[in-house]
Amino acid sequence: MSSSQEGLFGKNKTLVLILVSFLAGAGGMYFFTKGKHEAAVDKWEPQMPAASVMGSVAGSMAGVKPSAPATADSSNAPGLGDLLPRLEAKVAANPGDTDGRILLAQTYGELGQRAKGLEAMRKLHQESPLNDRVTFALGALLMKSEDKPDLQEALRLLEVSAASKQAAINNLAHVYQGQVMVKLGDTQGAIKMLSSYLKTLPAGDERRAAIEAELAKESKK
Repeated sequence: MSSSQEGLFGKNKTLVLILVSFLAGAGGMYFFTKGKHEAAVDKWEPQMPAASVMGSVAGSMAGVKPSAPATADSSNAPGLGDLLPRLEAKVAANPGDTDGRILLAQTYGELGQRAKGLEAMRKLHQESPLNDRVTFALGALLMKSEDKPDLQEALRLLEVSAASKQAAINNLAHVYQGQVMVKLGDTQGAIKMLSSYLKTLPAGDERRAAIEAELAKESKK
């Protein structure tokens, strides 16, 4: 897998810190991009930091500061495998916690349990087919595959997500659409799609940087 798709949910250290925070009761929903994360709590209305998709430091959303557990010394942090049973127990105790269920599916994926992660996300998507976060998260998991049927399904889900009124989901979905189209062998289609989307963003829009960087990368291929 190329570096552009290597870690939708970031490195394990980042996920460990987020799991510690989540299990400590901080709550919130997280998307991971290139080892960083977009975080939003309560209303889940994140603002997209400029070029976050390309690896810049993601900001804390809605003025929410990281909890103490999340800033603990990472050298003493447990591994994902150690945290998984606690996350599974928390989700089992509150199956209505959409954020927790998405995080659990992401964790399965990071631990190499891809089938289990997809099964969990598909079940959640069946229960909440109109939830933007769920649709996007399932598409993001599927796009890590190299199998054509998975990529085609990811593209369909990301097309739905690209129409989301939530700016962070909308922008990331467009970027991911382009990446999936490239994996499917349609680089020119990806460039055309991203170029069209870029034209819809006003000058000075902080989301433009991610799209422009993605276009520059694909145009070199």
